[in-house]
Amino acid sequence: MQFNFQTEEKDNSQVCLKITVDKEEVKKHYNELLLDAQKNITINGFRKGKVPFSILEMRFKEAILSETSNKLIDDSYKEVYEKLEKKPLNFATPKLENFKLAELDKDFDFELIYDVFPNFKMGEYKGLEIEKDEVSVTDKDVTAELEKMVKEFATIETKEGKIEDGDIVSVDYTVLENGNEVFKKDGEYIHIGKDYDFYKIGKDLIGAKKDDEKEFKKKYGKKEIESLADKTFNFKVKIKDVKREVLPVLTDELAKQIDESCNTVTELKDKLKKNLEDYSTNFVKQKGLGKILKELTATFEGYIPESMINQQLEAFYNELLQRFYNDEKRALAMLKKEGLTKETYLEKMKDQAVEEIKKGLILNEIVKKEEIKVSEDDIKTHIESFAKHYKMKVEDLFEYSKKSGSLKVFENEVESKKALDFLYDNAKVKKGKKLTFEEMTKVEENKEETENK
Repeated sequence: MQFNFQTEEKDNSQVCLKITVDKEEVKKHYNELLLDAQKNITINGFRKGKVPFSILEMRFKEAILSETSNKLIDDSYKEVYEKLEKKPLNFATPKLENFKLAELDKDFDFELIYDVFPNFKMGEYKGLEIEKDEVSVTDKDVTAELEKMVKEFATIETKEGKIEDGDIVSVDYTVLENGNEVFKKDGEYIHIGKDYDFYKIGKDLIGAKKDDEKEFKKKYGKKEIESLADKTFNFKVKIKDVKREVLPVLTDELAKQIDESCNTVTELKDKLKKNLEDYSTNFVKQKGLGKILKELTATFEGYIPESMINQQLEAFYNELLQRFYNDEKRALAMLKKEGLTKETYLEKMKDQAVEEIKKGLILNEIVKKEEIKVSEDDIKTHIESFAKHYKMKVEDLFEYSKKSGSLKVFENEVESKKALDFLYDNAKVKKGKKLTFEEMTKVEENKEETENK
């Protein structure tokens, strides 16, 4: 196809693509479509395929010109795409501007405006200062984690008598505010003091027994549940059933059930201690990287297009849905409990979306500047856990990803990981705090609570 094009970069991470199609191409495409119309259109008084062009043009010229215009736009854009230095974001549709229907005696001009990855500036990324904490893992920590594993093999038995901390209680309950019912749930299981309990009524049931009916009032402080702060509710609770956990004795046989690679309790404890030490090392590294990335995103200067933000927000929402096994009704019900809708949730997440985008752009820039390369072996190592999850051989998953086009996703993930390793290895390290494993986990829990607010 004969056409010319030129691009003009705009300030808001957009490019204006101007395309001029030669008038001879316009005529050629128009005539092809006119001939196609003659073959397929039936008009009274004429045999199919024999309608004169003059009659067709009298009735359908504008429609054929419209179709000609669309085909010229599609065909020329496909040809020019590979030649573009800055390609459109694949999740943003180019916008057609300054467009008029093609005319047979003129060149056909049109413009496409599309979003691109932003040009941006950032600060120096080598030699940033971090503190490296020292985390100690003790036998007490190993025992605590081991107890959690043993609980996975606990049996549940019906319990007589009063409810105690740790019991599992089945209840029907109603929540009222100013005498009006705001929530009702039958057959709700509450693991007293253990499970997520939105209204935090578990502790209020301690001392009650099966078949008891309790009524009580609760006022929530600002530090408890943000969406319920300063509100008072009345609760009506019917206790239907009370059960308790019975823990098995930890033996070599149970140790092997917990982890088939371990034949004895001692081997399990040794492996668990190493896992906790590795976890602590990674925690320290992630804390340092978090500080580095926060400093780098603060130096980011550039315009992030709305389409990138919307794409990241969509990813956040999909992650939320996955937590509820893609059951959107349950996800929206949870948001409603927290005083949010889908729209207000996405608005709340907007700043975090911008931060995630900045991090991704910065890491991508480091990959380019430092000429970070990814080998096939790097990707195969990276996908080992995925292969194990899907019960596939690494080689088979690699080949499948290659054929399906998803290998690039894994490659990008490895590039980002290598860029993060580069940042950490090139940081200026200062001696940090000495922490116990328990103190470290509390720091992590507090961080997660802050991020989720």
